[in-house]
Amino acid sequence: MSSGFRLDTDGWTKEFEECKQLAQETLQLIQERNLRHPTGGPDASRLSAAARKKLGTLGVQLDRLLRWLDGSEAASQLSEPERNRRRDQLYDLRNRREGMQLSIKRNQGQGDREALFGGASGSGGPLPPRETEATAPLDNRGLLGLQQQVMRQQDEQLEVMERTVISTKHIALAIGEEVELQTRLLDDLAEDVDVTQSRLKAATARVRHLLRTSSNWRMGLCVFLLIVTLVAVVLISLRIARLFV
Repeated sequence: MSSGFRLDTDGWTKEFEECKQLAQETLQLIQERNLRHPTGGPDASRLSAAARKKLGTLGVQLDRLLRWLDGSEAASQLSEPERNRRRDQLYDLRNRREGMQLSIKRNQGQGDREALFGGASGSGGPLPPRETEATAPLDNRGLLGLQQQVMRQQDEQLEVMERTVISTKHIALAIGEEVELQTRLLDDLAEDVDVTQSRLKAATARVRHLLRTSSNWRMGLCVFLLIVTLVAVVLISLRIARLFV
């Protein structure tokens, strides 16, 4: 197989014949799978993977030959009708390749459905593992690498979830501490109110006793007004304290 773009007209023709042979081999693989394994299974998946791999190689070679026709110096030496003829050959082979790709996808989907519904009414055994577009072209080493990549992605997702949970826990703890602090402040304020009320009751009792025992009613009146003023100051202080809590 030639490499790069250093092709002459004979090399181009030889590589095009190789592309035709590759397309024929791919078609034989698809036909073998459809005839021998119409309901799918491991052998059908193996043939599908081999066919997809050949189609991938065929696509690369066709693109390469087409670029040679459109941009190489050797291709400019060909006549315009000859370039058009070769270009038409490439397009025809590309259309065959696309048709085989569609055939693989369509037949694989049909086999999967038959395996699913047929297995349910048959032996009831587990279905074989299915090939996917990501795993079909891979060998054992490639499958191992793909599995490790998926596991790394899952580990990264778990780490993100863990960080989110830890952050949420810290926020909840901070809220709990703030609520506890506000509760202690309210308890302290309630204790202050109780102490003030107790002192106010004691002062009121003393004033009443003084009024009852004192012969000087003016002095008693002054003391009473003083107590009223003290009560007003205490009440105002409590209201201000509640505004700042």
